[in-house]
Formats: sequence, C-alpha cells, structure tokens
Amino acid sequence: MKPSIVSFSVPEFRSLPFPIETSSKGRAKIATCFVSLRDLPEGLDSWMEVNPRMPKKNKSNLLTGKVANAMIETLQDEPEKFALKNQGIYILARRVEHDRGQGGRGQVSIELDNPNLHGVVNGGHTYTAIMQVRNEKIESGEFDDWTGYVRLHILEGIDEDEIDEIAEGLNRSLQVDDPSLENLRGTFDAIKAAMKGKKGENQIAFAQGDPGEFDILQVLTYLTMFNLDQFPDRKSFPNKIFGHPKGVLESFVKDMEEEKGPRTFEALIPHTHEILRLAEEIENAAAQHLGRLKSDKKSKGENRVRSGKNKNRSALFKEGTIGGRLPHGLLYPMLGAFRANLSPEAWKKAWAEVLPKVVEEMAGIVQTEYKEQNLNFADVGKKESAYRGCYGVVQMALTDSQ
Repeated sequence: MKPSIVSFSVPEFRSLPFPIETSSKGRAKIATCFVSLRDLPEGLDSWMEVNPRMPKKNKSNLLTGKVANAMIETLQDEPEKFALKNQGIYILARRVEHDRGQGGRGQVSIELDNPNLHGVVNGGHTYTAIMQVRNEKIESGEFDDWTGYVRLHILEGIDEDEIDEIAEGLNRSLQVDDPSLENLRGTFDAIKAAMKGKKGENQIAFAQGDPGEFDILQVLTYLTMFNLDQFPDRKSFPNKIFGHPKGVLESFVKDMEEEKGPRTFEALIPHTHEILRLAEEIENAAAQHLGRLKSDKKSKGENRVRSGKNKNRSALFKEGTIGGRLPHGLLYPMLGAFRANLSPEAWKKAWAEVLPKVVEEMAGIVQTEYKEQNLNFADVGKKESAYRGCYGVVQMALTDSQ
C-alpha cells in the first residue's frame, strides 16, 4: 500500500508524550482532538490491518450488530451527542502534526506508510458507522445540516512488537460490562426461559459479543415501563427511565435478588415476548401516522420515519415487517401507556383489541410534543406530558370498552 497523508481541520488539538520511554524510539506520544463528522477523512477503512476486530457487514454492505445499530441511531437522531457517547477512534501513525491557527483551530496531518504498523487500531466500527451515515446524508442532500463530532486519539512512535498488545488492550477495555457480568451470574435466566421457543428468542444479546440485534438493557427498559410498583397510575411515568439503562439494570438486579416478599418482575417476565411484540406492533402502526417526521427538522427527508431505507424492516418479535423506524423518544410514551391494560391479577384485555383504537391519537400526542415544543426525538422521550397524554388515551379506551 502506498504511503498516505490525511489532513483535516480541528477546533482544538493537544499532544502529550508518555511519561516514560515506551519504545526503541524513546517516548511515544498521543495526540487527541475532536473532528467534525463531516470532516473525518475518507480512506481510513483501507488502514485497518492493525485492528483485530474488523467491522462486520451484511449482504447490503451495511454494519450489523447491537453496538453498531446504537451508534448509527445516535448519528442519525442525536449526532451532537455522539462525541459524549463514543470512545472515539484510535490511530497508529508514523507522524502527526498540527498547524495551529487563530484561536486554537488548525489543520492536522497524519502520515501512514505501513499497513502493518499504522492505521485504525481501535474504533473501526465507529469509523465505518460514521461513513455509512455520512453516505446516506450525502445521497439525501442532508449532509450540510449534519452536526456533531468524533474524538480521535493518535499514537506516534509505537514499536511493531507492541502493536498486538496495544490493539488487544484497547479492544478489550470494555469487554466485561455490567450486563455481561449479570448474564454470567444467571440474572437473566428467567427471561431466557420466558423467551424459549418464541419468535426472536435468539435476537436478544444478553452479553457483549452476543450475535443478537436487541440489547438486554432494552428488554429490561420495556419491562420496567410495565412495573406497576414503580409506575402505578397517571401520577408517575416512565419518562424517568429514558436514557438511564444503568439505573434500569440496577433496579432489575436488586429486585431479582430480593429474598423477602414477591419480586416485582416475576409477574412481568412471563409477558416478555408479548411486550416485545407489542412494541413492534406499535412501531408499525404508528409509523403510518408519523411517516413524515424526521430527526433533523432542517433535513430533506431520507431520515424520515417512513423513508425508503426505514420501511419494511424485518420484525424481530412479531410476524412480518415493520413499516418504519420509530425512534425511542416517540415509541416509549406509547408503549408505556399500555401498562393501563394491566391489573394485579392479569392482563385484562388483549392489546390487539386496544391498539387500533388508540394508535392515531397517541401518534398525534407525540407528534405535537415534537413539533410544537420544538424538541428532538430524544427530548420527547423525556417529557412527562407525552406519557401522561398517551396513558390517558389507553385508559379511556379501556373504560369505554367495559
């Protein structure tokens, strides 16, 4: 491969040498900066031989897996928060230079000349996800309105015999996460038993590295929405758990470890598949009414709920397909509303009887919050008023059918 020099502009740049000599070249150094998603240089996907975890793609040449899907969702819906949620991209370089301009802004140049020594050593999935969404934005004419940054960590002066250990260490830094540890302890065994033999049982990723597309933390969030001990009526709503998966996990673990008295989730876990299926049914039905909404109000439309790339997605838990991609901020208030359909004894009415009666009105509620309050999708998911309105609609429908 021919040597390559990639350049890009940055708002700030910092470089530090390691405190001790780390290689035959003396003290290696690490530079760090934030680069705009629009300015991230192309061609780095050709410099990934130093990375032990190459991004996996499907037949359509798109990234697959729960982590990749989560990154893509953030890049589409909340790109301004991407740098906060993502560790960034680590690059081994022969040389890195910064041409400082006024106010700290300047031009960074990275020299790569040996694919066995230089390139993206960690963050290949991050880079690929950014480029995938970038291409979609260019094709749809939304590129100029795309905001957000990604962090780059550039290492210079690393010996060849150190690269394997560095790559392994970086790629394993988050491998033992909290859900993975709980999975080893057997905390999710009851959920696995409840899903056994049902559509989508193999789609749930219970630990990091599992092939399933649906994160166990998402499953726990859905179950928590139906927790009548935590959200018994229209005075308390699941908007409190939006964006707090760690708190959801801690609450679930504490409940499952309870030795005295009934466990709240014991009554919910047998309904896991029903709740997962209900979420997809709501998403499918509501997409018909929210199809023109898009995550970026300034963009032209390829990120619409029912854009060409979002329609007719294969369902994981229900039969058939889903007619749109509904962001969590719009889905959660509608899904959480169906806890009104529960009683301490059992599920009083099949959701299938209720959903057709209420979906249009609930869709109107979340759409009003989104448009009139000038919110983004994630902000709708945090608004108590969206949950209160949807809950009232379901409760009224149940009362009218009695």
